[in-house]
Amino acid sequence: MTDTRFSLALDQHLLSLPEGDVAVLNPAGDMDLSFADAGKLHLNQSFYPDHQALASRGFNVSVDTPASVTTSLVMCHRAKPATFDLIARAVAQTATGGIVAIEGAKTDGAESVLKAVRARFDGVEVYSKAHGKLFWFARPETLPDMSDWVAKPIALEGGFSTYPGVFSADGIDKGSALLAEHLPDLKGPVADLGAGWGYLARKILTSDGVKSLDLVEADHHALEAAKRNITDPRAAFHWGDVTYHVGSNYAAVVSNPPFHIGRKPAPELGQMFIRRAADMLMPKGQFWMVANRNLPYEQTLNERFGQVDTIAQTAGFKVICARRPMTAAQSARSKR
Repeated sequence: MTDTRFSLALDQHLLSLPEGDVAVLNPAGDMDLSFADAGKLHLNQSFYPDHQALASRGFNVSVDTPASVTTSLVMCHRAKPATFDLIARAVAQTATGGIVAIEGAKTDGAESVLKAVRARFDGVEVYSKAHGKLFWFARPETLPDMSDWVAKPIALEGGFSTYPGVFSADGIDKGSALLAEHLPDLKGPVADLGAGWGYLARKILTSDGVKSLDLVEADHHALEAAKRNITDPRAAFHWGDVTYHVGSNYAAVVSNPPFHIGRKPAPELGQMFIRRAADMLMPKGQFWMVANRNLPYEQTLNERFGQVDTIAQTAGFKVICARRPMTAAQSARSKR
């Protein structure tokens, strides 16, 4: 389990929990939650892998916040606007006199968040530890105006809508734009792995031959944005990560896979997407992906596909089409 500054502060009697229920907003899947009885905890997590990890540990976890608690702990989001939205929600759901606590690393912008919180709330206390901060205050009866902290949909050109904190919330990322430029007209059932807020999905659905499109996305907020952006009846929306089972026998799988976990590079994520795509495709299916040019995907692609072609390259990205998918067993036999 990952220790938190909140737990350490409780152990050192720097603060104490009021009687009643406790909400934790944006907890990691491996977060130490032993500071409160499991029956009193209400966890709010919209990222599928962490959501599932917490649920598998037996916790009450939802994408919504509870109506009322006496303590709320916000774990800072990597995107500052999303953190402020979490704080606004935490304050709204916490009873008067209850504790609102915020915890984050320096890399999460905890210093600037603390400054903003101090500008609106009195009596903010701080505990610094391990290149980060925990700060908390008693929820006042009369609240300051926090309407500017509440997340609102972001309107982009082309009629797209996104949400603070999702990948590429402020505009179309260069990798997806390059992939969209080189996608051919597709046919049959198609899956979009890591569909985000639906930019590639809209491009895919311009092909009349596409029979159906399954959008698979781990970020619940991004998927909700995709539902607003994609109204084509051929589209179906699935909240899940790369391990999520949608189906098989797709004619094509399209993906701009993630390559970070939080702020840490994680090229193994893209490799998992490649293997998952190979499992999902029909024998004559094709996998279209875009990736940063320096990411080591070719070995995995060649292990799971009989034909791998680089379709386009720029200074930063490469578009790849892989055909003749192999199962893991077939790949193992081919190495003998």
